[in-house]
Amino acid sequence: MMNQNNLIDVIIPVAGKGERFYPHTKYTQKCLLPVGDKPILGHILSKINSLNINSVKLITGHFQDKVKEYIENYKNLNINCIYQSEQLGLAHAIKLGLQKTENPVLIILGDSIFDIDYVDFCNRTKSNIGVLEVEDPERYGIIELDQDKIIKFVEKPKNPKSNLAQIGIYYIHSQKKLLNAIDNVITNNIQTKNEYQLPDAFQFMINDQNKFEYTKINEYMDCGIKKTLLASNQKIFSSIESSNFISESAKVINSNLKYCHISRGCVIKNSSLKNVIVLNDTLIENKILKNEIIGPYD
Repeated sequence: MMNQNNLIDVIIPVAGKGERFYPHTKYTQKCLLPVGDKPILGHILSKINSLNINSVKLITGHFQDKVKEYIENYKNLNINCIYQSEQLGLAHAIKLGLQKTENPVLIILGDSIFDIDYVDFCNRTKSNIGVLEVEDPERYGIIELDQDKIIKFVEKPKNPKSNLAQIGIYYIHSQKKLLNAIDNVITNNIQTKNEYQLPDAFQFMINDQNKFEYTKINEYMDCGIKKTLLASNQKIFSSIESSNFISESAKVINSNLKYCHISRGCVIKNSSLKNVIVLNDTLIENKILKNEIIGPYD
């Protein structure tokens, strides 16, 4: 087991443009979209607080300035932003945050929220991949097993040999070995969908006799598309004391709200809203809305 006195680095890639959320992500970073009582990134940073963290590295690009402004709320975590000038895939992004050290690294995708015991997830002598049992594994990158040992990473297989999908959380026991594997992928121009992908680097590590474990994760909130973000929003509000978040600078007049995030500067008048995320400086008047993300440009 990993000694919990050892420090761990965390890498969170948040460079993408979030085109699935247009027009909203034309004005902010996807990881800063609210879900429940705080932005996606806020949930991730709050949940890793239980770890003995050396540093958190955010791989940024689109709206780096807004990300830097937001992380001022988390000065205790020693967060640094690393700008990815050219987006060449997830493996390329992660490489920017790695060091030539045998120390471990935890990688969490910036549009996923995991309600897990992070200390237990990282308390390993081997690398550990978070997976979810799915009904349609051909839509995912999956792991293949020999007994309980991962032997292969396969992207969207036509004839899947397992239903264990990778969902965006990875504990890697050695940064140096992962860095070497990514360098191998890039040097040999091994691409999936014209990008350098992390599972290809993991496969190189396995072929080089590195062992991987997996952990089945049940409490996972995917915030990568509108439908799943809104489902996550409702789930979070259902689990906390308040069923809405209303910014101090927002005004709600003669309106009924449930599972709503009302951002700063918003005005809600004579309206009924359920599971609605309202972004900064938006006016809503005489509306009945359900399961929507609304901005001032809508």
